[in-house]
Amino acid sequence: MAQTPLQPLSVGNVVSAAFRLYRDRLSTYLGIAVRASLWALLPLLVILPIPFLFLFDTVGLSILWIGIPVGSILLIFGWAKYTTNLALISRLAFGFLANKPETVREASSHVIPKMWRFWQASFLTFLIVFGVCIGFGLVVLICVWVGSLIFSISQNIVLVLSLLGLLGIVALVVAIVALIRLMLRFSLIEVPLAIENQLSASQTISRSWELTQGYIAKIWWIFIVAALITLPIQLAAYFLASLIEGIITEIVVVDTNSLILQAILFLVGWIIGLIFGVFLVPFWQTIKATIYYDIRSRKEGLDIQLGN
Repeated sequence: MAQTPLQPLSVGNVVSAAFRLYRDRLSTYLGIAVRASLWALLPLLVILPIPFLFLFDTVGLSILWIGIPVGSILLIFGWAKYTTNLALISRLAFGFLANKPETVREASSHVIPKMWRFWQASFLTFLIVFGVCIGFGLVVLICVWVGSLIFSISQNIVLVLSLLGLLGIVALVVAIVALIRLMLRFSLIEVPLAIENQLSASQTISRSWELTQGYIAKIWWIFIVAALITLPIQLAAYFLASLIEGIITEIVVVDTNSLILQAILFLVGWIIGLIFGVFLVPFWQTIKATIYYDIRSRKEGLDIQLGN
């Protein structure tokens, strides 16, 4: 029988609980995060050499006919493995919060078979967010067209420009707020799939949407506080990436606007981000697990079973 729900955890309590769990289980979570990062690096085995080959004129454009398909396959497979390992961290964290701890092997036996469902859920979420962004873009284009039409026939140019500028600012604010809310509603998609029974990719997206209903403001502030805690690591990654990119720009004798150089700099930044992400990813996944535990305990009681 479910127990009577407790009072909701505060923003500070959620972050503190997640941080203690992250600290106490750091060695376990880091091992999984390293594995996730290595899978995320998999596409680079094909993509990374290409800019250098072009830089030294050792290949022609024909290499792209091989590199792009192979790189795409590796990207999808690495993406699936990466998201699965993130979900594994969340399941392990949730097990400790629910006082039903599992070993990595036990949790993996439930999470790994769902690998392609994790990928499908993340890909569907990407398509939804991308579609919403396209929709906002179309609305902006329509507004610009209407504004230009009004501008062409109006006698009061200053008034029209003022109104268009005001409408543009309002539209931008509305779009940003709507996009943030949408991302927060989808912020837990991998957690229910990792923990609950027999969810499909679309069902775990719906589950995240359902659980976050009414908790958007709280989740937003939790993420803000968590981001401030991780800010030093993020700044260190940014400065290191900037330093290395500056050195590469000085060493490599090509135009600074060269697409090849830009590709190399992008890959360097990606690799550094993944390296520092080894320390950040487990913290964010424990944050998500704690939010999920808190919301479910409030809405559905504490008698929670870990699913297959």
